[in-house]
Amino acid sequence: MEIDRELVVRAKRGESQAQEELVAQLAPMVFRLASRFFRSREDVEDLSQEAFIRFFDKIDRDRPDDNVAGWVSRVTINVCYDRLRKLRREKLAFEEYRVQPSPPGAPGPDDYEWLWSAVNTLDAKLRIPLLLKEVEELSIKEICDIMGLSISNVKIRLYRARKKLAVILGDHVEGRLPSAPERSF
Repeated sequence: MEIDRELVVRAKRGESQAQEELVAQLAPMVFRLASRFFRSREDVEDLSQEAFIRFFDKIDRDRPDDNVAGWVSRVTINVCYDRLRKLRREKLAFEEYRVQPSPPGAPGPDDYEWLWSAVNTLDAKLRIPLLLKEVEELSIKEICDIMGLSISNVKIRLYRARKKLAVILGDHVEGRLPSAPERSF
């Protein structure tokens, strides 16, 4: 995604029109990335807003030769990681005090809900590169730039994610998971 450098320079100067244009250009990508972590529209909107707040707080650190879209992607992923860590701490607090969170709602009408459930069981360090590669259709090099990892590290994470997902889906097909749908791919 190419971002007009003049737009970034104007946004650095605090021009609200330039900032609005940047948000308009980058919002679909930010929203898509955040929705890979969280299913609730409200959560995705909150995370997207937080990502833009962090981006504009640190926009003066940007150099004209930097990849702005990659930088915003990294900020968005970091915001999502922060939220996941917060949720993990809350879950641990609930468990420590023996308070159980309310059970998740009934599965939606989406035929592939079980597949997303399986993907969401993966650890974030495996799930994110998998989603960036398979859903966002980014190259391994782009994933390296976004996540700040080496090419070999991204390849290893993709391999491990696919292998774990195959095991999870294998359990599902064999009927070991409770909500197996009647349909197949």
